[in-house]
Amino acid sequence: MSLIEPKNIDTNKFWIPQVGPQLEATLCPADELLFAGTRGGGKTHLAVGKQIIGALKYGYAWNGAIFRRKYKDHAVMRRSFDEIIRTTRLPAKRVGGDEQLTVYHFSNGATVSLHAIPEVKALEDFQGQQFQLIVLDEAPLLPYIGIAIDLLKGCLRSPHGVPCQMLLTGNPGGPGAGTIKAMYIPKSAGGMSPVEEGQVNYIRETLPDGRAFTRTRVFIRSRLQDNKYLWENNPGYVSSLMSINDPALRAAWLDGRWDVFVGQAFNFNERHIVKPIWPIPQEVPLYMTYDWGHGAPFSVIWWWVDADDRVYGFAEWYGCDPSNPSKGIRLTDKQQAEGIVQREKQMGIAGRPITRLCDPTCFNKKPDYMGGGQGPSTAEEFENYGNSVGYNLTLYPGDPNKKLKIRQFRNRLEVPSSDETMPALVVYNTLEHFIRIIPNLCVDELTQEGLAEGQELHPYDSACHICMARPHGADYVALQEEAQKQARVEVVQNLDNVSQMASHAIDQLKEKLTNQQNYDNIFYD
Repeated sequence: MSLIEPKNIDTNKFWIPQVGPQLEATLCPADELLFAGTRGGGKTHLAVGKQIIGALKYGYAWNGAIFRRKYKDHAVMRRSFDEIIRTTRLPAKRVGGDEQLTVYHFSNGATVSLHAIPEVKALEDFQGQQFQLIVLDEAPLLPYIGIAIDLLKGCLRSPHGVPCQMLLTGNPGGPGAGTIKAMYIPKSAGGMSPVEEGQVNYIRETLPDGRAFTRTRVFIRSRLQDNKYLWENNPGYVSSLMSINDPALRAAWLDGRWDVFVGQAFNFNERHIVKPIWPIPQEVPLYMTYDWGHGAPFSVIWWWVDADDRVYGFAEWYGCDPSNPSKGIRLTDKQQAEGIVQREKQMGIAGRPITRLCDPTCFNKKPDYMGGGQGPSTAEEFENYGNSVGYNLTLYPGDPNKKLKIRQFRNRLEVPSSDETMPALVVYNTLEHFIRIIPNLCVDELTQEGLAEGQELHPYDSACHICMARPHGADYVALQEEAQKQARVEVVQNLDNVSQMASHAIDQLKEKLTNQQNYDNIFYD
């Protein structure tokens, strides 16, 4: 197959990277590159510059794409493109407005498009498309960034042999920050990557056909002081960042620190993390909470309860892909049951009474793809395997009420005023995924009540089962809602038969719409 030869064009006439991290990122050939750090570090201009260089070098063979959650979020990116076109006579023109798809058409046939992915389902629109440079701008602001990375990888290809890359930019903080930290940020900086910044992380995988495959991943830190244009022309910007009152936000934006948490939904901090206590006391109640997953991760957490009704998370099994924590490891229900038994034997708690809580959907029958009809539910698979090895793996349905469980979780996390008293929920410092994920969760920006969909909610959903099973503190809001519900029942009972039937039909419709929304969320797990 013939490969296109890159054009020998002086791209410096249109865009020149600044010496330092921006130049390093421009030249970096890694399959996945994260260029992130402080505010004002030149991230937007890097994204624009790399697209311009690719478009000028490869002409019609170049199809670049830049993604944000909303079209309006591309405002700065559009201004950067438009300014370069206006001041350098870059041979390109813009088609599209501020609230719709924008495409930059180059005279040599290259294109660069600016897309919006407001929800996970929007990623389906790009199946079958091919891009040579995909930019996920402000990646930590996407709750479903891990899913986006995984799905869009299939669009990185070129029939003309053009080198392809995925570029992510952003600042610390946001609903996707936990996933970014797990995939790219070094352990020494608050993440989980085994290599330091600037070093290559070789992700070795085995393909379904048995072949070995290696991808490369690099994190380059952007710094405000390396952006000489902004540093010298707007010295007051540093003072503006230094004047931010929130210390966590100031550390994230001014210092580019990833070991702080911005926009937390829960007050989870070092007070909630304790040194392990082994062996587990014999006389205490034991719980296992379970959030099912296959294509998405599953979460198993083991708990014990002390005499003060304080719950201790003492072990976890998080079934995620090490290279992308948003992906599951696709174990069958039986394999998960086997793993639970194996781990409980290793922890020395095999044979002890354990209350096992899960989402009620684990009791739903599953399709039997081999014989047709319905097959056993997850709960039945667990119990069947337990019976086959003489082990009690009976699951019990937890309470999945979204409004109540987030309140109970917060009640448990409330930090006592006395330093000598621990919160009502603590975890061992060995629960690395729980400790990584919970403080990074953010509330939904629209409702400001629930959690933003698409985040790694699995440890939270798992932990909420024990919070709901052992309610902590008075939930006056829940009591008020229950009183209002009861009052409405009494009003309906006083209506005539036709009105009661109409009211019942409305309630059924509301339940159907709610179930449909929940199904849409579960479908993408």
